[in-house]
Order: sequence, then C-alpha cells, then structure tokens
Amino acid sequence: MNDIEASLQEFPLISLSSGEFLLTQGEKTDCLYFLHKGAVKILKDGYEVAKRTDNGAVLGEMSIMLDIEHSVSVQCVQDSKFYCIEQPRKFLEKHPNVIWNIAQILSLRLYNLTQYLVDVKSQYEGHDPLNVVDEVLEALLNAQQSKVLKRGESNRDTPDY
Repeated sequence: MNDIEASLQEFPLISLSSGEFLLTQGEKTDCLYFLHKGAVKILKDGYEVAKRTDNGAVLGEMSIMLDIEHSVSVQCVQDSKFYCIEQPRKFLEKHPNVIWNIAQILSLRLYNLTQYLVDVKSQYEGHDPLNVVDEVLEALLNAQQSKVLKRGESNRDTPDY
C-alpha cells in the first residue's frame, strides 16, 4: 500500500470513534475511503460478513464503480482514521495504480467467493437444497451484465423451501 498511500496524502483524514458508521447500506455517497488506521466490520442486512484491519483497505469502491447505493454498512470497531476522497472518479482517472489496486481487490474477492462455493458444492454434492450453488456459480462465471441487478430483478425461479 506504500505507493497507494503516497497518492492519498493530499486527501483529508477523517476520524470516527468505535461504534460510528462510515457507510450505511442503501445510502449513496460520492466518496471513496481508504483505512489509514483502526478496524471496521462490514455488515450486510445487519449480519457481519467481514472485518478489515489492514491499512489501505478500500471502502465504498463498489458503490463508486457501479454508481449504486452502498450494498453494505461499515461500522468502526475501534477508533479509526480514513482517507476521504470526494468525487473519486476524477482522482481515479489520474491514478491508474489505484484503479489497478481496486481491481486486484475485487478480483480476489470474486476468486475467493468462487472457491468457497465450489468447496460447498463438493461437500454437499447430491443434496437437492444446494442446487442454488450451481446457479450462483453459473451466474458468477457467466456474468456479462451491463447493469447491477437489484433484489427482485433476478430472472431465476424462487425455490419452494
């Protein structure tokens, strides 16, 4: 992150206390954040799905890249500082190394998710309720959508559980 951090020095650091929210699911901001110091948890529909403690962790990137509302909430679990980049598209156009870094992070997340789904599928092969894993894998591997689907816009059948 040292090269990236050098690019961020021109931006203000914002400080939040433990318990405060940096991002709220369903809201939209025009800011991109990089964790400078501290720790956050990522919440999706109220469920904790991840924690970030690594300096340079990028937050809010999917909202910026896809021009959508935040798909998760980000809450500080300790006092934290973030580089705040307002109107990040202009910044990203001038800093392809940062775009490359974000692309690597997103690719790694997709790779890990795909690996996880394959592991789940192999562990439970032959069990009907997990046919959804096949559908998810197929959708991930063949996704060439020009827009992000919102809840309820999927064309897959809703299973009867």
